[in-house]
Amino acid sequence: MLKENEKGFSLVELMVVLAVVSLLAMLTLPTYRNFILKAEFIETKMAIGAVKVSFEVCVQNMGLAKAKLCSHSRYGIPGKSQAAEGMVGVELAGDIYDKTGALAEDDKVTITATAPTDSGNQGETYTLTGELKAGGRIEWDDGVCSKAELC
Repeated sequence: MLKENEKGFSLVELMVVLAVVSLLAMLTLPTYRNFILKAEFIETKMAIGAVKVSFEVCVQNMGLAKAKLCSHSRYGIPGKSQAAEGMVGVELAGDIYDKTGALAEDDKVTITATAPTDSGNQGETYTLTGELKAGGRIEWDDGVCSKAELC
């Protein structure tokens, strides 16, 4: 039994505090989960960098007319890779490889990265598209994620 000068919390007060904490946790956990997935997806987006830079160097050296020679495992461009456990898949593609005639300005090339199979983002992709320009210059877009909230 409590004496007159001793104070404590009633069961109702404790239940209200527990309800407020539970409500806050319920509201913030999905946001936290999305934050973690977005941060993890940065690895997938960064995997494009090596292929992008080596492709740009190859096109600068070869020139616009011979840009289709710049493909996976040639002229310093990393080989094509499939997404696997702990490994981002990266593929270089585009209409320049399907074209039979000479390449021209505004022909496009794409680099697609796919998240690792053991990732929370499994199967999600990031695609960067570039247009070939005169002098071996390439204009890249901002990139597109398969899920907009990942970009």
